[in-house]
Amino acid sequence: MSSLIEIMMPMAVFLEVKAMEKSGGPTEKDMKDIQDTADILSEHGNILLHGGGKMGECADLFNRTAHAIAVLAFVPGGVEIFGAKFEARVRQDMGKGQES
Repeated sequence: MSSLIEIMMPMAVFLEVKAMEKSGGPTEKDMKDIQDTADILSEHGNILLHGGGKMGECADLFNRTAHAIAVLAFVPGGVEIFGAKFEARVRQDMGKGQES
């Protein structure tokens, strides 16, 4: 039997990846955000997995996690988590013409 997170996360990550593809891929801000998410999950990951916490906290953690997984999906080979593999297909022209 699958948990709700295993059912819901793939669609949330898919939507995040599509949004990033439209904007040219992950940014430096996205990279900083996933570090912040990792720090938050290390302290409050139980809320994501088991619920609880303050009103809206579980939803915020879910959204942050989906965003972080989407960023990691752009790494060659992607990332596997929650029973699914996430791998963005990077276009060759993505990122060209953008300044750092």
